[in-house]
Amino acid sequence: MAAVIGLWLTLVLGCTPYSPDPLLDSDFHAVASEREKVDAEHGSAELSLTKAAEWLRRRGPRVREALARYRTALARAGVRSAWPNPGISLGPQFGFGPNVDINKVAPFVNLGVTIPLSGRLAKQDDVNAAVAEAARVDALATFRELYLELRARYLRLAIAREREVVRAGVLKGAAASMAAADDLVVAGTATALDVSLFQLEHARERSRMLGAKLATSNAAADLSDLVAVSAARLGVLPEAALPSLPEKVPPAQGLRDLIVREHPRLFRIRAEYEVAERQLHLEVTKQYPDLSFGPSFGVETGERKAMFGLAFGVELPLFDRNQQAVAEAIKRREEVRTKYESEANRILTAVERARATVALVSAQSQIIREQVLPAARANVEIARKSLTAGSATAIQLLDAERSLRQVQLEAVAARLAEQLAWSDLEKAVGHPLVEFQADSRGGAGAPPRDLTDKRQGDGL
Repeated sequence: MAAVIGLWLTLVLGCTPYSPDPLLDSDFHAVASEREKVDAEHGSAELSLTKAAEWLRRRGPRVREALARYRTALARAGVRSAWPNPGISLGPQFGFGPNVDINKVAPFVNLGVTIPLSGRLAKQDDVNAAVAEAARVDALATFRELYLELRARYLRLAIAREREVVRAGVLKGAAASMAAADDLVVAGTATALDVSLFQLEHARERSRMLGAKLATSNAAADLSDLVAVSAARLGVLPEAALPSLPEKVPPAQGLRDLIVREHPRLFRIRAEYEVAERQLHLEVTKQYPDLSFGPSFGVETGERKAMFGLAFGVELPLFDRNQQAVAEAIKRREEVRTKYESEANRILTAVERARATVALVSAQSQIIREQVLPAARANVEIARKSLTAGSATAIQLLDAERSLRQVQLEAVAARLAEQLAWSDLEKAVGHPLVEFQADSRGGAGAPPRDLTDKRQGDGL
């Protein structure tokens, strides 16, 4: 009895103790302090796409959450499935009757051990390893998806900055036109109504300038949400921040090959399918029963002798052969295959739409750049020459300049639409297709291949 109690205490003391780690208010302040530290380190340096991607890798909230899920799955996969615990039972047995004159109360001890015969422990380890791998793939897929979103938001910030610069030029031109209209009134070639119209335009441009600043602020905030760095530190971009766009839309077949190799959602589902495959194998293995045996020791009541027994047993799978779990696992595998096919259809539809949008928006932007904008500039030049020749008024020249400024804004909007259309095509394909000039690395740019930061020693 003392030996059994000692063995039980030894095993219990070997269990992992509980260690509380509550969330405190100070944890929030620690996050704020970390953001301030990054702000101080970055200072007023230019923000390249490479730097933003590095912040996304190390600080991105959604990337860190995916990494935490992977580490949770890895913790389980890192511990091999244990054998069933042996059971021990002990107690007294009582003897009754006229022939019992000794050992009326005798002790007995039984030990029960189960030996898995079907290899289900190894199959369970395979399932755990597949779940951990699926979590790793999910983390990497999440990072790659967020990287594509980062490129889009970085692009929106660069476009917003450029639009703000153009708006500033338009506002300056409107102010000059308003001043010129005042001079024309003094010269007697313009009316008070003309001046009022130019004053109205100047006021509207001032309002639009604030709208452009708001758009820049929102774009910086959207980028900040991905990289967990204050938006105030994200506004300084390189002069050549916008990417150079390909001349032609990639062919559909080439994009399909790229999708199969690189699309994050597809290789996430492939990892999920591997888990379903191994889970089915595990459930099939569970159909076969385990071997159990148990030695026992006791003293025969009423006799001066000890008894030792050894019993072997196996469950007869006559009724329960794990039919429900096997059937569910088979259908689960089919479900994931259907999910893969459905996702492939959704991706193909998105790529077709994005390719068509890129073609149309690029054609529209080309018309504005090559025809509308030169025509607006030519109108200004014609109005100036006509004014010199006396066949046009100064108000007509100011109107031509005003039209030119509006066309310049249309050109910026068309450029934004073209850039965003290529960004949407990148997301649909799941792989970068354009190259940012300030972060030229050759080719169209490589997506992240892992979550390891070799310089920092963190990640996967």
